[in-house]
Amino acid sequence: MSRRHKDQLRDLLRSLAFNPHDRRLAFPVLFAVGVELYFVLTITLGSARPPMAPDAGIFQHLGWYLTRGGRLYVDAWEPKLPLSYETTGALAMLAGGDMYRLHLLSVVLMSGAVCGIVGLVVILVYDITGDDVAAPLAGLSMFLLPGFAVRPAYGFKAKYLLVLCGLLAIYLYTRGYPALSGVAAAASVGYWQAAAIFPLVVVGLAIQQRDVRALERVVAGGLGFTVVMLAPVFLVWHSASEMVVQVLLVPLQTEEQASVLARLVAGVVHFKWASPFVLLGGLGLAHTARCWLAGDDSDVGHTDWWIPIGAAWFAFLIFFVDFETGGYTDLIPGLAFVAIGVGIVATTLRDRRRRQSLVAALVLVLVVNVAVLGSVGLVFTPVETPGPVPMSDLETTDLPGAYEESESVPDIRYIYWQQIEPSTCHYRLSVMELRWLDRVDSTTDSRCLDFGAARTRLASG
Repeated sequence: MSRRHKDQLRDLLRSLAFNPHDRRLAFPVLFAVGVELYFVLTITLGSARPPMAPDAGIFQHLGWYLTRGGRLYVDAWEPKLPLSYETTGALAMLAGGDMYRLHLLSVVLMSGAVCGIVGLVVILVYDITGDDVAAPLAGLSMFLLPGFAVRPAYGFKAKYLLVLCGLLAIYLYTRGYPALSGVAAAASVGYWQAAAIFPLVVVGLAIQQRDVRALERVVAGGLGFTVVMLAPVFLVWHSASEMVVQVLLVPLQTEEQASVLARLVAGVVHFKWASPFVLLGGLGLAHTARCWLAGDDSDVGHTDWWIPIGAAWFAFLIFFVDFETGGYTDLIPGLAFVAIGVGIVATTLRDRRRRQSLVAALVLVLVVNVAVLGSVGLVFTPVETPGPVPMSDLETTDLPGAYEESESVPDIRYIYWQQIEPSTCHYRLSVMELRWLDRVDSTTDSRCLDFGAARTRLASG
């Protein structure tokens, strides 16, 4: 190789190399990639039937069932909009109907979502603060919840995709792509209807900038995606009436009755020693809200009203609407805003020693969460799942005490691995499903109710 070619190669390598600034911003994403790869290798691979979370079994089995001719909301009861099942249905087709490959693809998708969420948090905080130390700290703060990193290895979970799409909607709008921003915002709602805050945020950003053209594109992108998402409901499954019942009426009639104190205690239990960082993130969110309300142009976040608004919305959901206190995944949407709040606090710390102390404390918590809780489980198992064998442990599932008189059904993971096509609409009997059946005085072998029948049952009961 000539000297000229060597010089060109050296210049190319230098251009590709990260400078210190870029390395700091990229580190949380690389950390996420390494952590997710580790969990996939140690948990998911190496077994013909890897461990799976029960809700992952629901998402993945129903997606597979739709490719076999099943009709969402008619042949299978489900209180969510259809995008999760259209996603797992697409994965099932990619897997060629093989359940192991479907599970593996779901794990890969969830792991990618984790990396994407971390990256978006870093970028958004850097956009707000211009601080290449605070932004990586915010990204790493996503790992404050012990199960956040390990849950993807157990299968599909819609909460990850709704956070990814919601943050992506904000990112795309700030980069000048309002139509795609509307698409991403609509997708977040498609994964969970309570994510409606994200379309409102991007619409609010367009109104804030008084950009009518951008507002039109946001609305057009969101409506266009919604039409495509709902098309199978109207044209293929013919289940629009049943969808209205299950997506709108059921959540209103079957909310969890836990007190605010019980929800607060459950949150502390799930975050454990990372709880002080949640309070710290809350202080950062409060600081942003104060600067916005006071119109303080001298501080960071004074125009980023969407941060405290989004945080307040998900806090409201956790404390008053939808938080299954026995699990931690309902905390993930709010966790993204807590992480942004931690980044805001970090950038307000001007004293170098205090900032170093914050970094050291966060690193210590992450080491405990990922290395101890996530990988070897010395303290607790983040996701309760049975081992991959024997299959007999899944042939029946225990129902809650209040519903013991109901006929026992196979665990959804048994149904998944055995590729069973259900013979009744109510084949998984989740707690919410049992509450709904009790509310409308229906039996487990009854068909899914349409809107007229449900309204009649509710009026008479």
